[in-house]
Amino acid sequence: MTNERDQLTLKNTNLTNKREQLRNELQILDGWTYYQSSFYYMPNETRSWTVSSRYCTEKGADLIIINNREEYDFIMKRFGATTVYIGLTDIDVEGKWKWVDGSNMTSGFWDAGVPNGYRKENRGMIVND
Repeated sequence: MTNERDQLTLKNTNLTNKREQLRNELQILDGWTYYQSSFYYMPNETRSWTVSSRYCTEKGADLIIINNREEYDFIMKRFGATTVYIGLTDIDVEGKWKWVDGSNMTSGFWDAGVPNGYRKENRGMIVND
């Protein structure tokens, strides 16, 4: 048992070191940011919500899904005075906002009345003035 534990500990250490190495290498790439075990990518070109969502899906990712106030604050600070598409939509049921991964929208840190939208505004974005 001791030998097996030592092997697992070594394997865990090696994987942790590899993860940190990859994280550091990825941060060097233009547009990528690491925060709380997640990677965020902000391209230099503007795309529609639909094209952005498709692009993320093709890369095995999603548009930003914000689960807590700290992450919201990070997004606001990181992307500055920009409009950022997030993975929030009410396309299935008007007024019932869900994340693109199917989870319910977390509340408690959005401004009153947000998100909002009309029948033609079914995609989430953060407008940071």
